[in-house]
Amino acid sequence: MRTLIATFMLAALVALVPAGPAAAAESPDSPAFAPGELLVRFDGGRERLLELPQGVAVGDAARALRTNPAVTYANPNYLAHASAVPNDPGLGTVPGDWRRTQWNFLPCGSLCGQSTIPLPFEARGGVNAIDAWDILKQRGRPGAKGAVVAILDTGVAYMSQRPGYRKSPDFLSSQFLPGRNFVKKGTKPLDHDGHGTHIAGTIAARTGNNFSLTGLASRAKIIPVQVLDAQGLGTARDIGQGIRFAVRNGAQVINMSFEFSAAVNSCAKIKSVCSAIRFATKRRAVVVSAAGNENAEPVALPAGAPNVIGVGRVTKDGCLASESRTGAGLDLVAPGGGIPLSLSCGNDDPLFSRAATIIQLTFVGGNFREFGYPGGYEGTSMAAAHVSGVAAMVIASGVLGAHPSPAAVECQLKATARHDSAQLGQTYDPRLFGGGLVDAAAAVTARAPGC
Repeated sequence: MRTLIATFMLAALVALVPAGPAAAAESPDSPAFAPGELLVRFDGGRERLLELPQGVAVGDAARALRTNPAVTYANPNYLAHASAVPNDPGLGTVPGDWRRTQWNFLPCGSLCGQSTIPLPFEARGGVNAIDAWDILKQRGRPGAKGAVVAILDTGVAYMSQRPGYRKSPDFLSSQFLPGRNFVKKGTKPLDHDGHGTHIAGTIAARTGNNFSLTGLASRAKIIPVQVLDAQGLGTARDIGQGIRFAVRNGAQVINMSFEFSAAVNSCAKIKSVCSAIRFATKRRAVVVSAAGNENAEPVALPAGAPNVIGVGRVTKDGCLASESRTGAGLDLVAPGGGIPLSLSCGNDDPLFSRAATIIQLTFVGGNFREFGYPGGYEGTSMAAAHVSGVAAMVIASGVLGAHPSPAAVECQLKATARHDSAQLGQTYDPRLFGGGLVDAAAAVTARAPGC
């Protein structure tokens, strides 16, 4: 009898709900709840699934039913969604197997207490891109859509050019905005080294295309700016001009994966570069640079210049890597690969070798037509690319508002970085780790106090 009464009441209440424009907005594609369904419970009864008549909106029906004191609750039949793992196969053929190669994008998981049981793929030195991607997708900014990153480097293989130059197959032409070559003016900023294409891959390689590896901010727009030649050398004048070009063309993040020699120990020696960095900061562009690849202090310029996020590198085990400059000017660390400075540090997971490198698709063979994985790269150049990618994610996420200042972005990255000794491969020391190991998921989750 109770079931019949409940059914009658449900039918009677729903019949009172007018069909309206809101009903048309609900469709089988809705990411929030199952269309045309309510979960309803009466006092003393069990939960019932109510299928609504066509044209009756879920929200309207739920509000009408909740006015009845006999109804304990009336809720949409909400849909859960699996955290997306891109189908890129990495170096193999199995979808999702990029995780066997890109330890640098994995969560720390059980290795540092972020999960209670071991995850299938985890690395203490990873930046947890997977959870960050999920958050960005929920906020309508998948892959850091809307962010603009300038890559100042040896160029990028972002387009094909006759007679024999080929675009990297893990980029789309639509990912790139017009760039400029300051080394050989009047030509395209095309990479003839491999370094710039590798950096661009870490930041923005296409994700979820069932090919190769993944990038952190795959839907950000990239401005390729060539300031280094095919030997990886670039002048202060070209770099300064490249920074200004990037800013004037809308860059929100500027990645500089290079360093000056130790003899360049003050901005007084590279005035054009430091002046351009000040210009970038005033125009609200986040500037990121590599700390330098030596066991020495302080960090190299331009990473050590004011208003630049200087980035050192860690290994897959979250240990400070050998040949990573430390001390004054070091703001953060990020995955850069290689062996730890302390040989007693780490070896969390046999899935990755102790000296795991940063793998991305780039040139092999020296003919600028063939792409592969030439043993991987390691260095603070790679670490800087991770911070630039995460900075783009932070900007796209809206966690700091629509147009965050560089200071706010740096604050957010530092405040959410992992700096607890239990979450690193060795005891935390700000001289070695700066503000800590960048954590993409934490950085895009919520605004940190004071930022």
